[in-house]
Amino acid sequence: MSEINDLGKMVCHTSVMFRRHLDRAIANAAADDAGAISGRNFWILRYLEDHRGENVFQKDLENAFKVRRSTVSKTVELMEQKQLIVRESVNGDARKKKLCLTPKADLVLATVKKEVDALEECVRQVFAPADYDVLMQLLRQLCGFLEGKTEE
Repeated sequence: MSEINDLGKMVCHTSVMFRRHLDRAIANAAADDAGAISGRNFWILRYLEDHRGENVFQKDLENAFKVRRSTVSKTVELMEQKQLIVRESVNGDARKKKLCLTPKADLVLATVKKEVDALEECVRQVFAPADYDVLMQLLRQLCGFLEGKTEE
């Protein structure tokens, strides 16, 4: 099988290349505001921003990003240390802690979003609009299939 037709290799290679560009854009934008934040940190911050005013718990991040509890737990811990998020009790239940953005996170997001949006727009320009829509549809279809396979 030629490399160009090896789906796994192409998906992995594309993911690695996109992540490198994303991490570089984030590092450049956030250097003064938060030190080194990762792409995962950015997506969590963006998720929390999109759900501002709602109670978002670690379990919600596990489901939204399809990652294990231990991964989310470690990431949230590190983000707390970087003063990007805080955990707050809900309805007096000390066991339930919602995740909230800090003012520092808002500053980081304001800066970093511009860079990430510019990267995504640059990638969109590689495709005709209809082709980009098809690409996104196919990626959603592939993710849905693979998610179903991992839950068996």
